[in-house]
Amino acid sequence: MTTPEQADKRARRPRAERVVLDWPFLAINAGVVLALVAVAAIAAWPIYSSTNFVVLVIVSTVLAIAISFVSLLRGFSWLTTILVTLATYLVVGVPLAVPSALAGFSTIVSGWLDLLTASVFGWKELVTISIPVGAYQSLLVPALIVFLGGTVTALSFAWRSKKLYFLALPALFLMLLFGIAFGSSDASDRADVAGLAIIAPREFGLGLIAFLIGFGFLIWRVQHARRQALRSAQVTAGIRQARPAIASLVRRIALAAVIVLVAIAGSAALTPAIGEAKEREVLRTTVERDINLREYVSPLTQYRSYFESDLYDAELFTIESDAPLESRLRLAVLSYYDGQVYRVVDPNQTEAVDESSFVRVPYRLEPASGGTEQSVTIGVGNYSGVWVPTVGELIAANFTGDDSAEMADGFYYNTATESAIELATLGEGDSFELDAVVSPPNTDLAALGAPAVAADSSNGNFPKSLVDWVKAQNDITATDGEQVAQLIERLRARGYLSHAIGTSTDEDNTEWVAGLGADYVFKQSLAGHSADRIGALFQSLLDKQNSTTDTEDIQLVSAVGDDEQFAVAAALLASYLGYESRVVLGFGLGEAVDAEAAIQPCAEDVCRGRDLTAWVEIKGSDDTWHTADATPQYKNALDPVNKNTRDPENGTAVSPDTATDQLPPDSNPSSGDGNNQNQQRDGVDLEWLVTTLKIVGISLLALLIVLAPFITILVAKARRRKDRRTADKVESRIVGGWDEYVDAALDHGRATPGSETRVELARSYESPRGVELATIADRAVFGAVDPDESESERFWQIVEQERLSFSAGMTRWQRWKAALSLRSFTRYLGTQLASQRAKGTGKGNR
Repeated sequence: MTTPEQADKRARRPRAERVVLDWPFLAINAGVVLALVAVAAIAAWPIYSSTNFVVLVIVSTVLAIAISFVSLLRGFSWLTTILVTLATYLVVGVPLAVPSALAGFSTIVSGWLDLLTASVFGWKELVTISIPVGAYQSLLVPALIVFLGGTVTALSFAWRSKKLYFLALPALFLMLLFGIAFGSSDASDRADVAGLAIIAPREFGLGLIAFLIGFGFLIWRVQHARRQALRSAQVTAGIRQARPAIASLVRRIALAAVIVLVAIAGSAALTPAIGEAKEREVLRTTVERDINLREYVSPLTQYRSYFESDLYDAELFTIESDAPLESRLRLAVLSYYDGQVYRVVDPNQTEAVDESSFVRVPYRLEPASGGTEQSVTIGVGNYSGVWVPTVGELIAANFTGDDSAEMADGFYYNTATESAIELATLGEGDSFELDAVVSPPNTDLAALGAPAVAADSSNGNFPKSLVDWVKAQNDITATDGEQVAQLIERLRARGYLSHAIGTSTDEDNTEWVAGLGADYVFKQSLAGHSADRIGALFQSLLDKQNSTTDTEDIQLVSAVGDDEQFAVAAALLASYLGYESRVVLGFGLGEAVDAEAAIQPCAEDVCRGRDLTAWVEIKGSDDTWHTADATPQYKNALDPVNKNTRDPENGTAVSPDTATDQLPPDSNPSSGDGNNQNQQRDGVDLEWLVTTLKIVGISLLALLIVLAPFITILVAKARRRKDRRTADKVESRIVGGWDEYVDAALDHGRATPGSETRVELARSYESPRGVELATIADRAVFGAVDPDESESERFWQIVEQERLSFSAGMTRWQRWKAALSLRSFTRYLGTQLASQRAKGTGKGNR
């Protein structure tokens, strides 16, 4: 049987109080929380756009409700609630947030490590990757933290706190902020509602709904507290509760409605004054892109290697599609010219820009243009490199094979240039499927419109001979895009195709020479596309034009080269005339419709080395890119007058001041340092040790992350105890010792101090020498004689003994729980609990 003393002791413990559940109260609070959780989920949907995210939100919300309800029912402390939530997070984290790790036991272990790592670093990963991310790697981890932790926090405040219930709203609004801050920088399209222009209506609507729910929640809680107070007064003092007048209720409702309508109308009216919100500042707009191909070897410098005997007829890629393709296969897009080579990125650019930033494609991309979506499967043959062939505007990429996961992790895409790279390096046998919006190239240069800037000859990258040659074409009277089209066509017609500097008797050149036909006459052609090489090309055209009165193109053929030189020459022509231009390396696709066309498609959907070509893309005034072929003709040989004239030997000049290192294809483009993987490694292979240390390091880091809150609590308590024991005044040390005694009692489950005296409080704690401590503390504070050092030391010795007595008879888990309790830090906030206990024990009027 339970003795009266035991019953009284239990009555003094707050956790032993019987919980009376107010089901309507709990249901209304839960409804408000769930409504705002739904709003937050809708806001975060564009980040993931996956059923995995929906499952995560539903399961985490259900678990949060269960944790909060059990915490309320059992009277858990905040620390216990946090520990239960953390344990739940670790248990369900892998299946909910890292579903790809469920393939086997080994992947589950690695998935758990990914879960812990993503708990810290997943936030940055989320803003450095294209959205939507789906269930890619462990990027669902931030969402699990937000929706599990946020819902538990909101429900705990709403259900358990009578004064701090309003803190549930900041927790819920932070969940809503997650979807906004980590979402897209593109705002929703403007909408007109009742004559008002609503900028970003989706974001505005979500914010408005959240505001209305939160506003209604606060009004309801205030009214509920008022009704509870009146009901309590009626029970205790016999005061009869009068029904509120109908007029008063109407006034309150009208006032609340007016406030809401003013807020809505004011927000809607002010948004047009802000301006068109086509883009908004979010976290991903302020974080540098993940991958930049700085100092990467230009693929255009390797163009001629594909016309040598070992690659000329080699199958590089095979193409399979669900519908006929009328497009081109883009291998690399080169947007920057430094006078030496055309590059993917500007080597002088210090910050990432959209035109040269490659980011991972974790799930799907939203195409910017309309069109028909096609599925294209590309198989890799005798090709090795980081440059990935792509078709059209990419939507999704799916790799197949044993190393598909590694290939997917290494795939990066640039939406501005519609080109991709593979850090894991494509090789023979690889295969991947592209979902893309495919459309024929826009070859109408006449529709370019007016150039963005006027022709400028001051740029050092424009050879003087280029400027002089353009000026010498005074018979071209067309302007704008038509002028560009005629100049490029004239450049091609007066050029002559040649892929080598050797003669046609060289073994390496016989195949491409034979491929051009029996009538082809070989001419030497220097490689490279430096400013000197392109300048020599235009100078030969200019010299020929100035040495004769002939005006027909067939009589003015004088420039020798191939796509490498002529694509660069055409791009520089367009740039000089004020248009933005770039060089694209790739292949033609589709059916051959013109035997005389500059670019012939890959035969039978197999792209070989001989099919590789380069063309120019020029940006028009409407921000669309127009395609111009630049391959020179080879039917008309050089003018017979110059038959015996040796071609000028204009070597590619490399300036030591501007020369840069070229990295191997398998280097990591996220930095400027190359990975020299071809170096010979001598000695013992310690790769296994590096892998082991990496796993151990990640495990220790994860363990430190998990234990950090608990270590912080222990350190804070130790520091607080040291500060109290080493205070300057002896009196302060004794008072600090008493506070330490009370804090130890609180952490071990004793009641929070109310209006009791020290002696009364010590008696309620029932510790062996608690009354003695209270007496010494009272004498130190109120006595006529100041205490001495020895009394302070003896006092603290008693305090340490009392701290140990509180944990006597406890299990190891209970002792750890007391050591990590936060009740001693929050006891000055517990006035509400103290007053309730005082009323229950009859000490409230002391």
